[in-house]
Amino acid sequence: MQAGDIMVKDVPAVGPEATMPEVAQAMLAGKTSHVLITDKDGRLLGLMSGYDLRRAVAEGRLDSTAGELMTPRDKLYTAEPETPLAAVAETLTRLKLTQMPVVQEEKPVGYLNLDTILNYTSGELSKFRQASLILETMREGLLVVDREFRIQEVNPAALQFFDLMAEEILGRDYRLFFGYNQPIGEVLEKGEALINVEVEDEKGRVFLTNTVPVSYDSALIGVIQTFTDISQRKAIQRQLLKTTEELDKAFALTLPNSRVEYKLKNTPEYRDIFLPDEGLIEITEIINDGGYVHVVNALKVTADLNDKGIMALPGIDKDILVQALIFHDVGKSQPLLKIGQIVDPDKVFEDSKKHAERSAEIVRHSYGRPDDVVTLIRYHHHKQDELPDDFPRYLLPMWRLVKIIDGLSAAITRRQAKIGVSVNGTRLIIVESNAHPTYNRTMEIDLYTGRKFVYTEEQTESV
Repeated sequence: MQAGDIMVKDVPAVGPEATMPEVAQAMLAGKTSHVLITDKDGRLLGLMSGYDLRRAVAEGRLDSTAGELMTPRDKLYTAEPETPLAAVAETLTRLKLTQMPVVQEEKPVGYLNLDTILNYTSGELSKFRQASLILETMREGLLVVDREFRIQEVNPAALQFFDLMAEEILGRDYRLFFGYNQPIGEVLEKGEALINVEVEDEKGRVFLTNTVPVSYDSALIGVIQTFTDISQRKAIQRQLLKTTEELDKAFALTLPNSRVEYKLKNTPEYRDIFLPDEGLIEITEIINDGGYVHVVNALKVTADLNDKGIMALPGIDKDILVQALIFHDVGKSQPLLKIGQIVDPDKVFEDSKKHAERSAEIVRHSYGRPDDVVTLIRYHHHKQDELPDDFPRYLLPMWRLVKIIDGLSAAITRRQAKIGVSVNGTRLIIVESNAHPTYNRTMEIDLYTGRKFVYTEEQTESV
């Protein structure tokens, strides 16, 4: 609805030389509380209200002219016939005005007052107030655009995002304010909604938009768009991506040579689902560079533990630990499986102790790593009661830590687990949440004694 649809067209107007009695007569004749002041060519010069007239009488200024007492044109708020009625109502209520001239090429063609608008909308006033309250309180920006690309509605959040006033943009082409890369044009053209589309403006801000078509009698009449500023979220995502890339580069520098990097990046890992009736697994995803990802995740867990002070414990050597983690799977051999393939894991995957033994021999003969590194790698898949009698007792805390980090990294890599770790003296408290509920657990382990408690939904187990 536009101003021209309901404006009063009988405009009470006088010239700037009109006296106060003449102004009063014009108001009485038009049954209005105001009168417009126009020049000889009919252009708007100003407005006198009933209050202006009463003040002139009280001050004894009956000989003054309308031109002397009027509110001049440059201080008036006006509308054009095409101005949306919602914009007029918003301006009148916000500025506490009772009337607004409607002009075309600076010549008055009608006027609106608040009573006229409210009377016209009285049947929908309750719904109007409810809708206005929703729009006022929305944190998301909202635009309503018609078929001609004109902005018909805008809420305070949208105005705040772009530092605009409603009267600046209502009734005008949205592309003048919101750019040409908006999905609004595509929705107007195709009549199909576009959901969760990211749009970047000329200032580099990123908005997540939802744009849906609006139809009436099966005809497309416009679109409604809501949008949220996600610039900060995108900046964090970019920083995380940059950090990950930097971590990968830093990790590559710690590798002894390109052959180790090549081996890890060409050792696949698999995600699967367990089929309990058959005791088999179904492959659901292939991680082609899984060996590399697994080691990177292990180093991330190690860095987190280092921040929590675990490396300060006697018996924990950070350099030995990091070398063991980098090399621990260098001798691992994996089968080549396909998505959807159902296999017996005990038959298709090599015994983990065998690839640990192979990794240890490669590290000892090809890279000359310290004996402690080789020992940790050789036995990182053994249970404590399987360790040989000559296993160095001083390595037990670090051996337990390697096994924990390796298990947590495997959970992150293969099961997309969420991990929480805290340190209390010589004890680690680990919370693990997996896509496979059977793996969910809270574990507490003492690195020195090996005493372990595992809490699951079913039981508490002391190991």
